[in-house]
Amino acid sequence: MKRSKHLVIVLLVLNLVFNSMLSSASAAVPQDIEKHWAADTLRKWVDAGLIKGYLDGTFKPNAPVKRSEFVALLNRALKLSDASARVSFNDLTQDNWAYQEFAIAVKADYLKDTVNKVNPNQNTSRQEAAVMIAKALHLDTPAGGDVSQFRDASQIAVWSKSAIATLAAHNVFKGDAKGNMRPKADITRAEAVVAINAALGLQNKPDTVFDKAGVYGSTDKTETINGNVVIAVDGVTLQNTIINGDLTIAKEVRDGDVTLKKVTVKGTTHVNGGGENSVHIEDSVLLRIIVDKPSGKVRIVAIGATTVTDVIVNTSAKIEESNLTDSGFANIQLSSALPQGATVDLVGQFEDVRVMAANIKINIPSGSVSNLLVDESAANNTINVGTEAQVLKLILDAVAKLVGNGKIESATVNEKAKGSSFETKPNQVDGASKNDISLTPPTSGSTPSSNNGGNGNGNGDVCTADCSNATLSSLSVSSSVNDFELFQRNFDRVITGAGFSSDAFAYSLEVPRDFVESDTAFSVTAAEYATVSYDIQYDDGTYSWDTLTKGQTSFNVHLKPLHDASIYIYVNSGDKIHTKSYYIEVFYTRNLQEAFRIENRGYDTAHPQYSLVSRALEDGDQVVVTIGSNSITATNENGNTFMQLPNFTPAANLQGEFHVTVTRGDQQIMDGSYQYDLTPLNLVTDGSGIDVQLMTREELQDDDAHSTFPDRSSYGFKISFHPDKITSSDLLNAKFMSINWSDIWSADTAPRIWTNEDVKISYNKFGAIHSVSKINFEFPYLHYFLGRNEIYNQYVYVFVYDENKNIIGYYVYKANFDEDHVGEFVTILPPAPAIP
Repeated sequence: MKRSKHLVIVLLVLNLVFNSMLSSASAAVPQDIEKHWAADTLRKWVDAGLIKGYLDGTFKPNAPVKRSEFVALLNRALKLSDASARVSFNDLTQDNWAYQEFAIAVKADYLKDTVNKVNPNQNTSRQEAAVMIAKALHLDTPAGGDVSQFRDASQIAVWSKSAIATLAAHNVFKGDAKGNMRPKADITRAEAVVAINAALGLQNKPDTVFDKAGVYGSTDKTETINGNVVIAVDGVTLQNTIINGDLTIAKEVRDGDVTLKKVTVKGTTHVNGGGENSVHIEDSVLLRIIVDKPSGKVRIVAIGATTVTDVIVNTSAKIEESNLTDSGFANIQLSSALPQGATVDLVGQFEDVRVMAANIKINIPSGSVSNLLVDESAANNTINVGTEAQVLKLILDAVAKLVGNGKIESATVNEKAKGSSFETKPNQVDGASKNDISLTPPTSGSTPSSNNGGNGNGNGDVCTADCSNATLSSLSVSSSVNDFELFQRNFDRVITGAGFSSDAFAYSLEVPRDFVESDTAFSVTAAEYATVSYDIQYDDGTYSWDTLTKGQTSFNVHLKPLHDASIYIYVNSGDKIHTKSYYIEVFYTRNLQEAFRIENRGYDTAHPQYSLVSRALEDGDQVVVTIGSNSITATNENGNTFMQLPNFTPAANLQGEFHVTVTRGDQQIMDGSYQYDLTPLNLVTDGSGIDVQLMTREELQDDDAHSTFPDRSSYGFKISFHPDKITSSDLLNAKFMSINWSDIWSADTAPRIWTNEDVKISYNKFGAIHSVSKINFEFPYLHYFLGRNEIYNQYVYVFVYDENKNIIGYYVYKANFDEDHVGEFVTILPPAPAIP
């Protein structure tokens, strides 16, 4: 952890403010500030040449400040420039200079996007200024703030009381000589300068920045950070921490993961980075989250005893609740800043969801929404309510398209929602346009609300009982050569119980290293008329699948020692409407050499930052690494061990060893030398026979039309192998492949040099089977990238392996994108200039 100064240089801003009033010729100190109460502060600005007076030699410190001027001051002081793309005001046209300033204020969320009048020429009251300052700086303003120190406290409006209380506590706003706040009085130019100056001073505390992956925070006590916190790298877990300030998950996290465990954030949490399996909030309390990741989609999941009061979504996101024991997400606002075509997924039990954005897609695959309000500004949205989801109360103030077979208990269709359509009719409809809606049949490929042919199980029987039940009531494993035990897993792959549970849908089965190759039986019990099918994937690239016939309750999986497998079980209800899926990861017991690998997370090979990682251990396992006389200790958490190796320098030949021990409970399960190999992989320079092509825009659009994913395709690769064209001896024995990629950020970005450590797949017992694919010499390998709005050109790395998954080498392809080979919503970014 390092601490860096993230200071707002206040003296640089006021020369940009009130430009219409100030002279550009005179730098003399205006006469009318010499004996003013704010003279010291104002003189500093003038002496620095940053504030100038009027042409008549005055500054007019007691003149009132218009709302447009005050908003401009805050925007420039905070260096805010990102404007809301879709916002309109009844009293301000887009060609007015102040329109952009108010649009920036809406985007920054210190002015609500629900306002339609901003009164740009109206003077700013002191209480209005207090609220805007507090919101713009994301200060913690708890309700019920104490303003009793002001004699005129009774005149302070309820909506401004908490902001004034917070600013007064920090001496930003002070009473006048008589002890009055004068909340309704116009704020003057001098008061505005002094207040902004003092408030920005609150931000002049160094931020706490986590820019190295790892676990931070005590395991047995709560620690407090006074100030803002920035997480600037993926792989950070922050635990048992109270943050008296804002938390920012920075864009530098990119598509990585961040975990908060027992964290309280008193300010605002800004999610500017993270990917589709990204921000995990466990047993934590957050007041407000603002999601604003311009590129790609971020997933935010609340777990356990987590409470989040408000979530404001400015960019595509998935908001999810999992295994909650508290209220989870309370209020969700899909703001007008959401770009057209954005998607938001809501999975959980939500109280209030307010939609302010237009032309977006909202997916509610499961769970419920108590109150779903579509604002009059939010027209032409598609809302997909899945078969396992329900909306208790829907209020439409704009035209919307409701699809899916989920239940809508009550719908109010108001005047401006005339012409809305429903795939599934709500149980109750009212409102001015209740007779002006249409019922549309399901689109091709969607699940019908009834099967019109009786409810059967595929064997000719008509379902008469328990027809909607798609869950298993039992799942067990039996083997003639081993006593297996199933373990329940959560989404982090952490063990949550043993045996079968009706609430668990993910399991694992560990195969001992000395296992005798044989068939293992998996037995299931489902509802009488339900249909059970299964899909088995082996790590040699072969598959098997089938459907259990009536009366059949088990199937066999052929297991081998030192091999992994994946099993998917699908249960379709008797009425053919509901489906549940169960997943069983089968992995063999890893030894020390197989359980770890070294990763270089440095900028490049010339600036290495080595770490030892493992995804083959269990939660709570203790790992001790000894390099020379230095020892490093870490605990496996959420299925992941990550240990920075600050004192590690590879041997001259890039091969060597160091000592590792792993303890589980009171038992040492691993003890020995880890032998590393950081030698570079063989670079295949003759790529004859490997054909890498970019997907065309038409191919991407065609995939979107048939895809069940909410995000659209940004770009994609087709990789084909042609044995008859291979001329390199390196590729003759290629049987398996994998790919990776890296962005070309600057003109001098070179392809990455990959090592033998990079391609170890055994270290991840949960994902090794999915790390490589068997080469199909008849059909191309297709890889789509979804939801990325901005991309650079890329290097694509094609790794090839022999039949035993031993690495042969890798081939590099440079992908130069153009508008014909990206999604229509994608911007291709130019590389930065080369570093001199």
